[in-house]
Amino acid sequence: MQQIGQRSLKIKYCFYVIFAIIPLFCVLLDLFFSTIQPDPQYGDATRNFDFSIINQSIYLSVWVALATAGYGILNWIHYHTKNMPDWITGKNNLTRITTLNVISFIVFNTTLLISPTNVVGFNTWYKILKSVLEHMLVPIIVIVYYFLFTTKSVGTKQYCKKYSWYNLILIIFYLLYVSVRGIMLVNFISEGQKAFTPFPYDQLNPFEVGFPIFFVGIISLLIIVVGLAIILNYLSNLRNKKGKVL
Repeated sequence: MQQIGQRSLKIKYCFYVIFAIIPLFCVLLDLFFSTIQPDPQYGDATRNFDFSIINQSIYLSVWVALATAGYGILNWIHYHTKNMPDWITGKNNLTRITTLNVISFIVFNTTLLISPTNVVGFNTWYKILKSVLEHMLVPIIVIVYYFLFTTKSVGTKQYCKKYSWYNLILIIFYLLYVSVRGIMLVNFISEGQKAFTPFPYDQLNPFEVGFPIFFVGIISLLIIVVGLAIILNYLSNLRNKKGKVL
């Protein structure tokens, strides 16, 4: 039993390293190569490093990648120090990270299958590498980890009442950032200048889709995120009833 426990800890450690390194590598790869070898979609705009940073900050997948890297780094540290609080190392935070990665996986790969020409960031070697790692590989690894190692059960009612809102924190901050930035750029820009990508997605552009659809879309996204988190928590509870995998 002790050997199995030690093996389990070592496998966990490998997952933490993957979570910490790969998502961060993806963001930094795109950040620097967007400046060194600009994406034709943006012309030479991202040759300005400030614009390259902005271009990273407006995409939800980058926020998800950084959140995943943060989870990996903090749990990597906790593996050695055992001093991180439960809200960082516990199941509910892992459910949040898993939910975000599943959303990223579904949105990107559904778009890739249905309308590949509308996929953002799939037209240079470094963006293709980033997309494969960030939108395909990492989410799958996160899901595998979630169902291999989540052993604490949180009742569905308890999760809905106490913890489901955790999943909205990053999404709400992201939506506020993108919306305020986009609206300010559209309404307050010097004459003769062109705003650099005011909105990353057409669905988030209220000036294109209209404000009613814009708000309906945001509310729908928040409901989907919470619903998915509840489903993941429920499925992990079912898995726990069948016994520990690792």
